[in-house]
Amino acid sequence: MGSQSTHTHKTPNNGQPTTPSNRPTGTHTQKWASFTCISKETTYITNLFKKTDLKIALRTHNTVQKRLMQEHMTPDKYTRSGAYKLTYPDCNKAYIGQTGRSSNERYEEHKHAFKTNSHSSNYAKHILEHLHTFGPID
Repeated sequence: MGSQSTHTHKTPNNGQPTTPSNRPTGTHTQKWASFTCISKETTYITNLFKKTDLKIALRTHNTVQKRLMQEHMTPDKYTRSGAYKLTYPDCNKAYIGQTGRSSNERYEEHKHAFKTNSHSSNYAKHILEHLHTFGPID
């Protein structure tokens, strides 16, 4: 089960009732327990404490902020999809491609077409027709 912590929060009423009911005025103390895991067990525990003064907070480490940061922190530009550039080292020309798969995966397809003497890749076709060496991905 996840970690648990207890917090005390005091809420002053400024001499006014908190609701139209006849609650006592003054300072109200709330005790909190928080769980970082949501499971059958935490749901059971939450239900046990519903009618007590102990409040339960359920938290997660999987936040939107962490998801967004992971997306922007891709360590290798070749694992992303999008545009890529392959150079022809022997003639100072370049092939610009676009893929929905990873650039690395598409590069391997070009390399396979070159090795098998296939014309399924325009990059490989140019290399084979002009007897160039196979260039790196840029």
